[in-house]
Amino acid sequence: MTRLLEVLVALAIVFVLAVVFAIALPSHGHVERSVTVSSPARQIFDVVNGFRTYPSWTSLTGYDPHVQMTYEGPAMGAGAKVSWTSANETIGSGNYTVAANPAAEQDKSVTWDVQNNWRGNDKRFSFDIEPSENGKTSKVTMAYDVDFGWNLLARVSGLYLQGDPATQMSFQLSRLQNMLATFPTVDYKDQNIQIVDVAPVPVLFVSTTAKRTLDDVADATNKAMDQINAVIKKEKLTATGPRRTITTNWGDENYDFDVAVPVDRADAQVADPVKTGTGYGGKALETSFTGSAAQLPLMRLVLKAYAYTHGYLFDESSEGNGRFFDEKTTTDPNAGDDQQTYNVYLPIQTQ
Repeated sequence: MTRLLEVLVALAIVFVLAVVFAIALPSHGHVERSVTVSSPARQIFDVVNGFRTYPSWTSLTGYDPHVQMTYEGPAMGAGAKVSWTSANETIGSGNYTVAANPAAEQDKSVTWDVQNNWRGNDKRFSFDIEPSENGKTSKVTMAYDVDFGWNLLARVSGLYLQGDPATQMSFQLSRLQNMLATFPTVDYKDQNIQIVDVAPVPVLFVSTTAKRTLDDVADATNKAMDQINAVIKKEKLTATGPRRTITTNWGDENYDFDVAVPVDRADAQVADPVKTGTGYGGKALETSFTGSAAQLPLMRLVLKAYAYTHGYLFDESSEGNGRFFDEKTTTDPNAGDDQQTYNVYLPIQTQ
């Protein structure tokens, strides 16, 4: 009996010490990891302010390649949500939601509300974006915060934040870094970009090639326009829109492209090199600018980077109707070479 009492007393002492130890632990947990990326702050912000690109850099697939993800709410901003289900007990089921409180700060910070099988309440991931002084790189810090309250088991679990939460953050930041490295390093924050509906229309077009100089491209374009205008006159057609330049390949030395003009009828009788076809119809990213034709390649990169960060799919095969195209919209015949106006388009697939 004495031996039993001694055991019970010892167990009671251990229990009391364990409770005291748990009470002494902090009620709030915090862990963070950082990575440096060679991307503009706006690109990083657009990636973490929604979940369009999340399958490309999530840590969930590292635990379960067959994890199922679904999306709700807006594509970006407060309320954007990704939910997942998995047979892997480590990640189980849960969701992340871009938080409304605290609100995202443009190009600086985004917070996700976390619902998963980790212990605690008010669980959150946060992303802080800090551009370097030279503007060439940005430091991205991902943090995890959780409140344990008076849940003593949860407080003890806080001792392991350097385990699974930190591991997942490190994995995600590494994949985020790798993904961003594949995007064009252009800053589009000052460029107005929107999604527009482009109507399919009959076009006359000529496929051509020129050296990658403004003069050579202009000469090839003018020659193609003379050939198209001759058909328009002969067939009594009416041009229904500005000239289009459709990019096939912006090579190291040569530029392969189509020159096209929308027309009012599709029944024109043509002969090589002029062909008939139908211009792209569907959703497209659009931006406009006033300047030199030399800026067109940069504008194409801007739209490409925007499509990547927003998770829009587009045809990168340089074939068919999914190619970049631009319209020269200059109306002033006396406008200088650096005062021309253009609309630039990238056809996309929206989800």
